[in-house]
Amino acid sequence: MRFASILVITLGITGCASTTDSPEGLLEVSVSAANYSQVSGEELYRRINAPENTHPVPPTPTAPTRPLFYAFVPVDYSPVVPLETVYRELATPLAQRGYFNIVYQFKAGLAPNRIDYLLRIYCGRRFWRTPTVRADRFTWGNDGPVYSWLGLAGPGTANVIGLSASWDARVGTSPSELAGLAMNLQEMPGNVSQMAEGMGRGGGPIIQQQGVRLQEQSRDPAARFCYLLVIEAYKFEDVRDRKNDAPCAWATFVAVPMRQGLEMVSVLHTMARAAMPYLGTTTDGIQLFELPPGKVLVGAPVKAPGQQEGTQR
Repeated sequence: MRFASILVITLGITGCASTTDSPEGLLEVSVSAANYSQVSGEELYRRINAPENTHPVPPTPTAPTRPLFYAFVPVDYSPVVPLETVYRELATPLAQRGYFNIVYQFKAGLAPNRIDYLLRIYCGRRFWRTPTVRADRFTWGNDGPVYSWLGLAGPGTANVIGLSASWDARVGTSPSELAGLAMNLQEMPGNVSQMAEGMGRGGGPIIQQQGVRLQEQSRDPAARFCYLLVIEAYKFEDVRDRKNDAPCAWATFVAVPMRQGLEMVSVLHTMARAAMPYLGTTTDGIQLFELPPGKVLVGAPVKAPGQQEGTQR
């Protein structure tokens, strides 16, 4: 077996965008990350929800002991940004952390002998309040940037009253959703005692009968539309052997507030680069940056010098 060099995708940018590209100049980019295999319980909750850091110093990436090979798994994304663009924008920062896309390796004529990770990707526009990763130990069968029931495509449903009441306080609710919630509550069958039990007149959960829309209603003025990029890493062997019970190893959550004239395709490069130092780490609170946006210009794949374990021709 002859070892070959690892393929790295290089992505060019134009440097700092002009005021034509970004009407208000710098982007407000927030990063939240958790390594669930290293931190858990009260410490995980405390670190994720620590005070916002407005002058962050990104950690120095550590050199990997061996390359880690992964495949992307798209879960929820906006069609305005092609998936291949999302993948290639993420490929370089991941490679800088020692993670290499197995598909790109094969296309370059290399042959990795294993898959180490599956990376679930969420990328799109979403109304959001607090852009942090989840603080619970979630699994392949209970994944996503929100707790169980919501996707980036829009709000789902959840009990807002009763014994089984649940919500994700990080998300927030738009004015139209508040109006819909009020109308559904007013049209609900049953009496107050049934509502308190979370049951409707027909004996089933009210939420199933009425489709009542979510969430905690306090402090919603802080929520706003954002561009979100969420990466969840699962060990391939865990998913293969444990199926839906496979735990998430680490996750990184990047957000940029939307504003007029700002498209996601123009900020995706900056979001991916901001995530790089935090991939596989745990942040203490939201790390808030002001960064210049860059344009997405996909460059040609090149090979990084040197020999790496795990590939062959």
